Amino acid sequence: MAVHAMTAARRATASVTAGLLVLAGLSSCTPSVKAVTGLTADTGGRPLAALAWCADRPPDVVVLRIADDLASPSPSDAPTPSANWPEWRYHVQQRDLTSPATVELTGFPPSPGPDLGTGFRMRVLTRNNSFTSHDVSFRLPELADLKPGSVLITTIEANEEVQKTVSLDEFARLGRNAC
Repeated sequence: MAVHAMTAARRATASVTAGLLVLAGLSSCTPSVKAVTGLTADTGGRPLAALAWCADRPPDVVVLRIADDLASPSPSDAPTPSANWPEWRYHVQQRDLTSPATVELTGFPPSPGPDLGTGFRMRVLTRNNSFTSHDVSFRLPELADLKPGSVLITTIEANEEVQKTVSLDEFARLGRNAC
């Protein structure tokens, strides 16, 4: 009888533990998408991160990194990009920004730079993981086509990533509709 009671207690404890693990897993989801990230240029032709969001506050940081899935193979004597070009983080300094906004990409592109075929991916994050953005992916030659007042974005069409250039007004609308 004592063995039966101990077995029943272990089963009950295991069931409660499993339920708590499932609940913890469900509550630690990835951040929701409430923003759009794009790429634009200032009047001097320098690249800027373009941000548009529908959250109650602006994002905290712009993250720019080499996109492994977009990187071209390097010649065998070329350095590995991730060893020479770290992830760049640009803090959004002004907490009273309104959407859309831009952030200067200081130090980008690096000099000497990676191979022109190297792909980059950029997104925004918040410190508390309350939201993130749709990424923009690009390669260095696309920086030459950037113009003030237009924004390069990445959309998904027929399960493929597609680069598009939209007006600043359209970009702002995409940010409002991200929620």
